[in-house]
Amino acid sequence: MDPENVSRETLRVATALEQLRSQAKEWGIELDRTQVALLATYTELLAGYELANVIGTKDREQILLEHVLDSLSCLLAEHVRWGTSAIDIGAGGGLPGIPLSIVCPELKVTLLEATEKKVRFLEHARAKLSLGNLEVLHGRAEDAGRKPGYRESFDVATARALATLPVLLEYCAPLVRPGGTILAMKGRLQEQELSQGIAASYELGVQLREVLKIDYGAQLPQKERRLVVFDKVYATPSKFPRRVGLAKKRPLAA
Repeated sequence: MDPENVSRETLRVATALEQLRSQAKEWGIELDRTQVALLATYTELLAGYELANVIGTKDREQILLEHVLDSLSCLLAEHVRWGTSAIDIGAGGGLPGIPLSIVCPELKVTLLEATEKKVRFLEHARAKLSLGNLEVLHGRAEDAGRKPGYRESFDVATARALATLPVLLEYCAPLVRPGGTILAMKGRLQEQELSQGIAASYELGVQLREVLKIDYGAQLPQKERRLVVFDKVYATPSKFPRRVGLAKKRPLAA
């Protein structure tokens, strides 16, 4: 890339970082210089990683404004205990778990990912960012949900673009302790999917609290974003999660 293009790209990324910081502030999230720098480094890691396809774009501006910023919107959910532990299920490239671990350094975040190539990237990112509050767990949600030390051990479970609500809830609910929260990050949400999710929630010990529409400033890319918030109200029955593959093959309330 010639110097002029490098300079133009650097300016675009710097502008995107400022837009991210400004939007976060509008949401009530104050980012300090160290956090902004870590988010920028994480963006570089996502854009530059060549050993696996961990994100669908290499455009740093797009990663910042459509993926990293999207992850921070989880903090808009009210009455969530962010001070202890969270698990990001199907973490992929670390979204939303890594941005949350940067912005909430007191929060212990576990990244659960089944694909080995993506797990290698997550380990690489954790080392490069020196995030001591981050754990990478290679495995499937159906297995983790039955393991002592993980089952009903987390205050928060997040899932971004993972599955339909009934499937997502069966993955998440067994990992969250009663009194905790499940945050399902969605784009466009059909009424049928929401209704099926609510029906499934009755079997899993969780209850819908709200569907939160995420609003962005006019200068940012405009996409539909919903945060579907469920509260864990009682212990998940021991038969859940079912064995690997059943949640998708035979979703609850389908």
